[in-house]
Amino acid sequence: MNALKRWRIAVPLLFFSVTPLAATIIGAVAFWQDDSPARQAMTVFLAFMFALCAGIALHIGFDRKMQDPPWMRIGTIVVFIVLACGVSWVRDLV
Repeated sequence: MNALKRWRIAVPLLFFSVTPLAATIIGAVAFWQDDSPARQAMTVFLAFMFALCAGIALHIGFDRKMQDPPWMRIGTIVVFIVLACGVSWVRDLV
C-alpha cells in the first residue's frame, strides 16, 4: 500500500479523532472548576480515548510496512469513538 492510500485512510480518521479531542480539551479548560470530580474524571477519560484514536490514525499514515487495508485499526478507532460517545452521554447525566 503506497503512502497516498495510507494517508487517504488516515486523514478522515484523524479528523474524527482530533475534532472531539479539541472540543473536550476546550470544554475541560472552560468548565473544570464547575465540574464534579466524577465529571472531571470522565473528561480526562474522553481526552485519553480521543488522543488514542488520533495516535492510531497517525500510525496508519506513517506505517510503511502495511500491505492491506488496516481493518483492525479502523475498527479500533470506531469502537473507541462509540465508547467515548457513551461516556459522554453518561457524563451529561451526572
